[in-house]
Amino acid sequence: MVTFSKNHGVVVQPAYKDKINITQLELKNSTITFWNTTLEDEGCYMCLFNTFGSGKISGTACLTLSVQPTVFLHYKFFEDHLNITCSANARPAPVIFWKVSGSGIENSTEVLSHPNGTTSVTSILQVKDPKSQLGKEVVCQVLHLGKVTSVAQTVDKGFWFSVPLLLSIVSLVILLVLISILLYWKRHRNQDREPWFWSADLCQNVLPAIMLSVLLERNYWVACILVLACCRLESVRKEV
Repeated sequence: MVTFSKNHGVVVQPAYKDKINITQLELKNSTITFWNTTLEDEGCYMCLFNTFGSGKISGTACLTLSVQPTVFLHYKFFEDHLNITCSANARPAPVIFWKVSGSGIENSTEVLSHPNGTTSVTSILQVKDPKSQLGKEVVCQVLHLGKVTSVAQTVDKGFWFSVPLLLSIVSLVILLVLISILLYWKRHRNQDREPWFWSADLCQNVLPAIMLSVLLERNYWVACILVLACCRLESVRKEV
């Protein structure tokens, strides 16, 4: 790879030019330095001294390469749970720990090895009660070669909403529209035909199922509004 002598100085083989060089030029103590190190440079290297009268004296030094971890932490709300994901890519493979409070939390880990020698470790926390983590700080700790890297994030609700809540809001809007239409029809009783939605019995057939999903989400105030709106719709309908 590279040699050094008083007569010829430093001689680097063509295949290793711009890759390595001797940075300490002493016959009793020499040092080689690698430039732009890659995983292909990992391995053991032999240092060979040629001494007059004693022959060859050799020693071996092994080079082990490591890649510092890159850590990502994010979370995502679903209809019935919250996923908090922490992923770390490093060499050798990192280890992920969590600092999180609360119960009903399940942890799963995925490990993926890459051709470049690095390893990605992904840890996913599944929180069954998303509301229990709102406003709380979640800390992902990555252990790599004895050093701990911590990444923290506070769980924010953002634009998360549940499907039952969305249905309840839509139902409430529909009820208000129907009440307005019925009031309009009440002022025009000369019409021979009844509104098409009278035969649908909305409050008796459709809304109970929606209200059940709302109650399961513990949105009691929305359920109360739906009940009052249904009562108002029925009263207006009877008056007409």
